[in-house]
Amino acid sequence: MKIKIIVLVAIILPCCSYSQIKNYQNTQTKYYQKVQAGNNHKAKINEVLMYTCQFVAGSADGVNQALVHHYLGMGNRFWDFQTSWKNKYKNYDKGDLRPAFPGATSIAVSFTDGYHLTRMIDRAFSLGSIGFALGEKQSFKSIAKKIIISSLVNRAGFLLFYNVIYPGNRAKRT
Repeated sequence: MKIKIIVLVAIILPCCSYSQIKNYQNTQTKYYQKVQAGNNHKAKINEVLMYTCQFVAGSADGVNQALVHHYLGMGNRFWDFQTSWKNKYKNYDKGDLRPAFPGATSIAVSFTDGYHLTRMIDRAFSLGSIGFALGEKQSFKSIAKKIIISSLVNRAGFLLFYNVIYPGNRAKRT
């Protein structure tokens, strides 16, 4: 009787253990597949965010150049690039060269006029795009593809604002 129990345990125990190991391996494989799928989803979201940042950066550059070359915003205190730089000071025309607010002549100059605001948006979103692109292990081919697409999306944003939305009067203002 003892021998039958020992033989039975010797046969059944490895079978139970094997099925538990196999079940554990299947569970582990499913887990890694879900993690991999989640990483692919995160990578796709990062790509969309990266290209969106490039479009916004290009759009800001387009507005910036429309301010300068298409004379967008002329006569407006904030957008007229020829006079808006005076917004940094309390009253530039009367000789009061104190900053209009703390940081107006240095770190917060971006908030004094449209020209500097669009430059700041361009740079911030370009850096944001780089941030979304980092952190992934990528092949050279993948990196080259992202650079090309990012450049095209950036220039599409630029052209949309510079040539389509704000084509402006191209005759030079006197």
